Amino acid sequence: MEFLGIGPSELILIFLIIILVIGPKDIGKTARSMGRFLNRLYKSDEWRTITQASKTIRTLPNRLAREAELESLQEVKSALEETKKDLEEAKKELDADAKKVGEAQKDLVKETKAIDADMKAWAEPIEKEAVKTETATHLESEKEILQDNPSEAKLQDE
Repeated sequence: MEFLGIGPSELILIFLIIILVIGPKDIGKTARSMGRFLNRLYKSDEWRTITQASKTIRTLPNRLAREAELESLQEVKSALEETKKDLEEAKKELDADAKKVGEAQKDLVKETKAIDADMKAWAEPIEKEAVKTETATHLESEKEILQDNPSEAKLQDE
């Protein structure tokens, strides 16, 4: 067990030297005066300044590490903010592209409807002509049948 870097054997040696120098009669008086001195020392402004400086020096490495971490955190924060800005720009571009695609889709629907209307307009006369042709063909074939079989003509008239 060491106290202030002094082992037990060294501490006993120091006490023996004090007893020899001061003497056994004056040890009590000397201890009281040393206690008063230490009390005044602990209450003095100089002692407070020394302990505060000592505390500052002891906490300096931790404080510097925190500040360094703070700086690195600020760097990370700024990098994240830049990434956020880039993502927002990309989102705006994608929104614009999506809007263009939507407009193109609307245009295609309009064009498809127009083509469909044109096809109907083009197909309608052809269809009417086909119906007329089919009806005429059907009538001609019936006439031929009737001409070939006059007995069937009488049945159809009735």
